Amino acid sequence: MPERSEATPYEFDINFSVRYGEIGENGVATLSSLGNWLQESAGRNADMLGFGENDLLGYNLTWVLTRLVLRIDRLPHEGEKLRIHTWPSTLDHFGHRGYEVYDAEEKLIVSGGSAWSVMSLADRSMTQLPEKLVPRYPSAPRPCAPFACRVIPRLRAESPARSLLRVRRDDLDINGHVNNTKYLAWILEPLPSVSVLKKNGEKNSMPRLVDITFRAECFPQEELECLCAPSSIPAGAAGEVLHHSVSGACLHSIQRTADGSEVCRALTLWDDAPETTA
Repeated sequence: MPERSEATPYEFDINFSVRYGEIGENGVATLSSLGNWLQESAGRNADMLGFGENDLLGYNLTWVLTRLVLRIDRLPHEGEKLRIHTWPSTLDHFGHRGYEVYDAEEKLIVSGGSAWSVMSLADRSMTQLPEKLVPRYPSAPRPCAPFACRVIPRLRAESPARSLLRVRRDDLDINGHVNNTKYLAWILEPLPSVSVLKKNGEKNSMPRLVDITFRAECFPQEELECLCAPSSIPAGAAGEVLHHSVSGACLHSIQRTADGSEVCRALTLWDDAPETTA
């Protein structure tokens, strides 16, 4: 059961156990599973504080995730018990939020930050949080983890690795569009399988940082193309993540095949950068 944190009245703790269906072929939790845990913790905390989804529905509004950054020490194994700590941060054009994931020994294994927008369900346009709900935000919020860089660079590689997919109804959330956690899995689709990433018995290559921005909604039966290419580490992005040195970067883009419009863009930093193939 979730428990309110004793740190401040607006911070929140929720406990999870990693289930078998939440791990991937490399034996640890998938990025999409991690995204689901953070989404659940954020929603429960916002509901408790009076500016959550149920409060917005009275105005025919909803929250949508605009950007998410994850800094990863390690991803947990099946059966591990986790504590997710979250809190609302600065409210400006976006509602910012911070996350920390701790293992059973209370070691920080993931640190994250996010930005959320308010969307009108009537015309799918972005708007502001209703004035009556603004005072429910903390007046002196705790900062959250910064994004890797101000703007994620556009993928401009001539021959990126590519993977096609089609949106299914099972990919949708309660707002009727693709759930943001799906994109965390999709951006990695063009990369080699985990078996290819293993080198002489070494640990699998894994992203130490994922910085992803969501640019447009997607709906059932839309055909998408996932693109990925190696990149230099962008200016301003750290060369070390949670005490792990990073040696390479990849840029990712998910685009509609119908018109080439971009629905999602991401930057990943790796301690052992994977090789991509066109």
